[in-house]
Amino acid sequence: MDERHFVVIGNGPGGSQAALTLRRESPESRITVISKERGGFYPPHRIPELISGVISEEDLFVFSPGSFKERNIKLRSGQEVVDLDLRNQQVILEHKEKIPFDGLIIAVGGKPRIPEYLAVFSDLLMTLKTLQNAKDWVAKLSSAQKVLIVGGDLTSLAFSKILLSMQKQVYFLLSEEAFWPIRCTPALFEEVSLALSRKGILVLTPSQIRSLSVLPDKSIELRTDHDTVCADIIGAFFGLVPDIRFTARSGLKIDRGILVDEYLFTGFQGVYAAGDCAQIYHPQIQDYWVSIGHDNAVALGRIAAMNLLGSRVMANVSKESIFEVQDIKVNTSWWTEF
Repeated sequence: MDERHFVVIGNGPGGSQAALTLRRESPESRITVISKERGGFYPPHRIPELISGVISEEDLFVFSPGSFKERNIKLRSGQEVVDLDLRNQQVILEHKEKIPFDGLIIAVGGKPRIPEYLAVFSDLLMTLKTLQNAKDWVAKLSSAQKVLIVGGDLTSLAFSKILLSMQKQVYFLLSEEAFWPIRCTPALFEEVSLALSRKGILVLTPSQIRSLSVLPDKSIELRTDHDTVCADIIGAFFGLVPDIRFTARSGLKIDRGILVDEYLFTGFQGVYAAGDCAQIYHPQIQDYWVSIGHDNAVALGRIAAMNLLGSRVMANVSKESIFEVQDIKVNTSWWTEF
């Protein structure tokens, strides 16, 4: 009987796939998935459909807590990891419980990115990454008519279409950091602006945001160098950054994400990282790259699990599909998902 205990931190596309692969390849081992969010696994890129009512909350979930239980995978949802003791192979939870492991996969994904110049206004901005975010949007949209999207990532394009289908008036302020970390060339910028305009979205002149303020009627006024717009809701869409604060004292090597080799190995025995939180070494370019998107996260979760069990599968993409943005090398599957 296999008495090893494998722990997966994260219940997104990468973490869920890692857990399922571990179960398939190691039927007798113990597997625990730790998730900061409550509930089972759902694909975040389908959240806009939930907001519009196209799918129900039940339909959103690919794996319910019961689905994990049926596969003899212990799901500890609503529990946050605050530290790692990798020398003693322990995961430390917020309430100080220490969970021992024989193998660990970190697949926590990302959290919404707010540029530094907008951080002071963060209380006035809504993001869209989690189920709770979706519920907040549903509550706000019930009494809102005007929505302003600032920044612009590919989630925001899908969400803008949803807002139009809900008969909302949509404004869009594309920024220089639109689609971060994907390169936004002048040609792409123009193409996106035209596409949005054709759909009936008012695209504002790209310029620096100067102020945000709440008016007496509870609407929010945004001022830029060229425009002044009042909206009931302002959504910030600037991509994601790895949600890895709990690794700060772990000894893991950190840059933009957790540095791993081409096999997703962190350098600590039995510890791997996958998905948006990993920064992966590429032998051909002799540098690290990050992976963005649902499909890539699923593939990396599978590879991390296989390698934890003893395989030697490379997380390899052609060097031609990797490009550099703000000193970060990126591969993305987002284009095929929206």
